[in-house]
Amino acid sequence: MPQVQPKLRKFFDYLQVRQRLVLCAFALLAIVNAYSIRLCLDFSLSRIARDCNELAAVQLENAPSTWRKAPKVNSDRAHGRYAANKVLAAINAFAAKFHSTANSPYASRNVREVRINQRARAGHKEKPARPTRQPRDRQTRQSRRLARNAPTPSYPRQKSGMSCETQMYQHPRREPEPITVTNSADIWTKEVQVLITISFYVGYMITHIPGGRLAERYGGKWILGASILSSGILTLLTPTIVRHGGPKSVMLLRMVIGLFEGPTFPAVSAMLAQWVPEKERGRLCSSVLSAGEIGIIFMHLVSGFTIDEQDWAVAFYVVGSGAILWFMGFVVVCYSKPDDSPYIQNSEREYIKSQVCETLETEAGDANEAVPWSNMLMNAPIWALIASNMQHDWNQQEFAKELEQMLLDLEAKGKSYWNELETSIRLMAPHLYSWLASLTSGSFSDYLISEGILNRTQTRRLMSWLVFISVTMYFIHDKESSARPWSILAFGAYYAGIKLLPLDMSPNFAGTLMGITNGLGALPGLVLPVLEKLEEEYAIIGSIRATLWFICAGYISGEVQSYNRLEPTANRS
Repeated sequence: MPQVQPKLRKFFDYLQVRQRLVLCAFALLAIVNAYSIRLCLDFSLSRIARDCNELAAVQLENAPSTWRKAPKVNSDRAHGRYAANKVLAAINAFAAKFHSTANSPYASRNVREVRINQRARAGHKEKPARPTRQPRDRQTRQSRRLARNAPTPSYPRQKSGMSCETQMYQHPRREPEPITVTNSADIWTKEVQVLITISFYVGYMITHIPGGRLAERYGGKWILGASILSSGILTLLTPTIVRHGGPKSVMLLRMVIGLFEGPTFPAVSAMLAQWVPEKERGRLCSSVLSAGEIGIIFMHLVSGFTIDEQDWAVAFYVVGSGAILWFMGFVVVCYSKPDDSPYIQNSEREYIKSQVCETLETEAGDANEAVPWSNMLMNAPIWALIASNMQHDWNQQEFAKELEQMLLDLEAKGKSYWNELETSIRLMAPHLYSWLASLTSGSFSDYLISEGILNRTQTRRLMSWLVFISVTMYFIHDKESSARPWSILAFGAYYAGIKLLPLDMSPNFAGTLMGITNGLGALPGLVLPVLEKLEEEYAIIGSIRATLWFICAGYISGEVQSYNRLEPTANRS
């Protein structure tokens, strides 16, 4: 590092690169990586289940004959009969050790059974005796011959020499399915795939608030770096765990990835609060926080091009490797605060300090102040922000599923991704337009504030009202081609308005506030199947969602809140 820094400093000075732009570029790529890691398994899960089932069929062909005779795993009735016969055989074998004499009850029962079989062959209809065993060494030649020719159904002889002859436990012959730990079609069901998908959000929601607080106290650089690096390494290990661990291991893996990825947005917000001037907040921060749209596009392209490779694991290797490469560049170039960066010019450092929020504390010791949790949770704009984030995440996941469904249709038709490239571009275009719309609306917000046309709260509410109008029009034109432009406009206004509120309301606790609002906003990811079913069955759900946008637009605030100001160091207890 000491040898690299002087060379990088000369490089940046020669190109006159602004370090706040460099940090924003790496923060944008961090969110792209986070979304790619999140969606990588979602886009590949159906292909994983299909390939595992095909592998199960191959294992059945190569399996030993004794394994193929196992009962069908998904047939409770057959499995119960098989288990009952196993237990019965074990009991008879154990009892035979103590009743091996000719005078034993087992021998007398066998004689009665032979006589019954003789009468049955003679035409007498008599109910067979209950299943019994008899010692082999005590049978006469005649009884053995009669028992061999008797029509009573029997199971194969055991190693102990006993025969388990029974009729009540006999099950019909059928070709069994393979029993494997990881590749059974009865394990990779649709229900299990849904559990795997939502397991990510269990861990993702847990670490939002702790990650934001750690970023405020110790700097966002290493919290963000560790988050993306750990998630990238686990993504590289995903194909191995899928092939050797099974669905339960994949669920646990996805939950751990969610735990590591949770601090991403809070750490990014804590760094943006230190680096981005207020006059540029709309343009720079909206371009960074809307990078998830680019991540969706990137993951769709990677998954689409790997269809021709016939190997779903390639997507995991590409995404995981990209996260590691990002980490290597990020730790060398980026720093938590402008004062820590050796590459920033003095003029830019002073400009940032003069343009950030007046109440922003830039000293390391000030970050140890306790968080005013009660004031935050009693603040109405925070709950409006949480409800808005829930609405946005719900819509974003629905749009991502359209791209996933398109890939499934391609595989079902056996077509190459290049054959449907035009359709793919048509589906990806709204995500790209949403990101570009966020840049436009963010720049427009900065212009309104800097020129004094509107204050910050009025500007954020203007964007929120624009979101409400666009969402309402989207629900009116649902399932029509004219609905997509409204969704693009809604997403662009959302990133330039509502998504910036944690930075506006509390720059000192931007990481914690983003952890609260974005963490709870991810709740639709846990119950998305239920929400989709409700939306299909009840048309009023769309009206309820539009009404929530209307209420949220009236309660949000872009002013610095009272809980943002920290107590002076001398007054701390």
